[in-house]
Amino acid sequence: MSTYSLPYVPIRQALYSPGELFGQFVEDHPGSFSGTIDFEIYRHFIGTGSASTADPYVAMTRALHDNGITQLRNQFIGDRRVAAIMGGHKMRRDSEDYRNVCLLGRELARGGLLVATGGGPGAMEAGHVGALLSGATDADLGAALDELGKKPELPGMRHVAVAAETGVLVDADLVAKGHEWFAPAWMLAKQWSGGCRSLAVPTWHYGFEPTSPFATDIAKYFQNSIREDGLLEIAQAGIVFTPGKAGTIQEIFQDGAQNYYRSFGQFSPMVFLGVDYWTNRLPVLAVLQALFSPADFARCVRVTDDPMEAARFVIGFE
Repeated sequence: MSTYSLPYVPIRQALYSPGELFGQFVEDHPGSFSGTIDFEIYRHFIGTGSASTADPYVAMTRALHDNGITQLRNQFIGDRRVAAIMGGHKMRRDSEDYRNVCLLGRELARGGLLVATGGGPGAMEAGHVGALLSGATDADLGAALDELGKKPELPGMRHVAVAAETGVLVDADLVAKGHEWFAPAWMLAKQWSGGCRSLAVPTWHYGFEPTSPFATDIAKYFQNSIREDGLLEIAQAGIVFTPGKAGTIQEIFQDGAQNYYRSFGQFSPMVFLGVDYWTNRLPVLAVLQALFSPADFARCVRVTDDPMEAARFVIGFE
């Protein structure tokens, strides 16, 4: 693979759309999953050293690309109030947690906020489902969840593309499994095209996990650290942390540091969806309560089991 034949434009004029990244996807053709622009860029990413590329030209073009994505992201946001949803990428589509995050995303969008997530599967996908279907009825949302629930669990895709001396090897069996999981989301997203806009901020660092087609606007990065810090930065209306593991905990404490130091001039609300989860299973709240001043913790931090309460707190926060 030539490193100088790039499958991406280093200096873009617009954010990505689902149609651009996945336009080559064909519902009844399993191999089409690996024929999308998104997968082609991921394959190039893997073939040129992943995040630690030693090719200076590739490193330069990635840096140009990511800087441009940040500028385009900021232009897209404009004066919109952004609320982010964080949570586990393994959250099953047929789970109560997934449904609650859909309701959360829908309520935030109905409240006039721009919903943003890391753009991947699980809780991130659920947030975009809710936002896109914010104008839908409960019955419509229920039907969508029933359809998604037929393929509830994300298959293990980490080794779908692996660098080798002969190039990048693609596992056809994993491609087929990824296609099967992605297909209902792709079809539903097309059905509900024209719904409320939302912003996904994914990365090719985790390119083996498909970006959600339910997001209307996609700011996809090569450099994960830039992407992650930027996602927390733009969520000035607040962040709702839904059940997740190590990645979500990292985001909690990164956001906590930004709030503690008022890195962006204010303390943005932090909401934890799942009382038992965040107080007993992964008890991060005790650390935050010890870190923040009593006034900041009382005013800006909430923990609840009710997605509607979580959304109302963020929407009404002043």
